Amino acid sequence: MIGILKTAERANSHSYSNNYVYQRHVFAYKAIPPAAIHNKMVLELGCGEGYGMEMLCGNVTSWTAVDKKRPAQIHFSGNLDFRRCILPDLSAFNDESFDTIICFQVIEHISDDHALMREMKRILRTGGILYLTTPNKRMSLTRNPFHIREYSPVQMAALAAEHFDSPEIRGIFGNQLVMDYYESNKNSVDKILRYDLLHLQYRLPAFMLRGIYSLLNNYNRLLIAKQVPDITSAIHHTDFFLDSHAGNCLDFFLELKKR
Repeated sequence: MIGILKTAERANSHSYSNNYVYQRHVFAYKAIPPAAIHNKMVLELGCGEGYGMEMLCGNVTSWTAVDKKRPAQIHFSGNLDFRRCILPDLSAFNDESFDTIICFQVIEHISDDHALMREMKRILRTGGILYLTTPNKRMSLTRNPFHIREYSPVQMAALAAEHFDSPEIRGIFGNQLVMDYYESNKNSVDKILRYDLLHLQYRLPAFMLRGIYSLLNNYNRLLIAKQVPDITSAIHHTDFFLDSHAGNCLDFFLELKKR
């Protein structure tokens, strides 16, 4: 819980109030085609607590996890490795080292997103695939001070096209259960923002907002969990789906092949 309070990111399964965000992240891992993982050398950037790796690493040749902190609950041995890196610096890896790269909910935190894209392409083998997710700015309910930026559909398409030929961009959407939760969340956030008469969320530097954002974000999730407990706890990763029309998606889901 302390980790969540510090970042408001990387929700896990330990608290059902975070279930919506956790299941949304789980869906992204489940959406990776098995052929992209099976007998492949995989790199995951921003592994967090490592639950994605635990789900998918059974049939890989190797799985290298990268983050600022080593996941406390993961035992790295055999074909599992951990590297501590500060992105976008991936100089620890040689050119064309990996068949598959996973970069979920990371690029919005990186100041030089183009540098990260160049580095990921450099260490990806020809024919290899990068899977990337990031929030859709259109669907964000408020400013997230932990994010350097969020992308509109046009901005996301432009970034991908600058670095990869024929990028495939789909969206992660939710069914009615998910969207009922989203609307409850939106209504709750709107009530909180009524007190921000001076629009400080947009005017103050990010570092000044992170503490209060984390507290209010977690308070809001707990409040919704009490107001609509059946919806909060019932959401499952199967309640999310991919669609080719990404304009109003919750997250962008990119499949970028190095040709």
